Amino acid sequence: MAGQRDLPLGDAFPPDRFLYASPVASTRFRGVLLSLLAATFVSGCSGDPGSPPPLQATASSSVSCKTGEGYQHTTLGYHLCFPNGWTPRDYTAEPGAGGALSVVAFGLPAAVPSHVPASGSFMPPIEVRVVAGAKDQTEISLAPGNQVTQTSVDGIPAEKIVVTQSGPASGAVIIVFEHQPNTFEIEEAPGGDDAAFSLVLDSFSFPG
Repeated sequence: MAGQRDLPLGDAFPPDRFLYASPVASTRFRGVLLSLLAATFVSGCSGDPGSPPPLQATASSSVSCKTGEGYQHTTLGYHLCFPNGWTPRDYTAEPGAGGALSVVAFGLPAAVPSHVPASGSFMPPIEVRVVAGAKDQTEISLAPGNQVTQTSVDGIPAEKIVVTQSGPASGAVIIVFEHQPNTFEIEEAPGGDDAAFSLVLDSFSFPG
């Protein structure tokens, strides 16, 4: 599943929320998209004390997939399918999650280590990040200077943001949408596996 970016969002997104994640990504990208990602991530900082507590949950494998393997977040309820041979990893409790409610990455085992590396950049192939509140701030922080088109996820209107500014995150794709009443960011790292990303997006849904 991401992020450090230097976005021009003032204090809306404190730098420590991008400590570990992919330089691909989101509103959390206070540390990136503007300096467009000085994607060096420092671990060890905690999130905003005023943020809601993170929602860690054991993943359920009860999801049926025609292709790939199933994942369901038992707290937030979303489920999706990801490629065979990949593994999910919950990084919500890692330093650098930046106060996100949930951060789950998907990729080959070597690409999603048990813990965020202490140094260097960390860009999981695909990441699902969930933050509390409406998506307005995320869009404000990510859209300027990048390509934005309309799409949908599980019938929910969404924005597809392709990072076109030069920098480590150039080529990253971020899908942003709002659901009860949190903001979901599904991110593909630069140069990622488009077929895997399509599988995740096409299968992403909330149980009825």
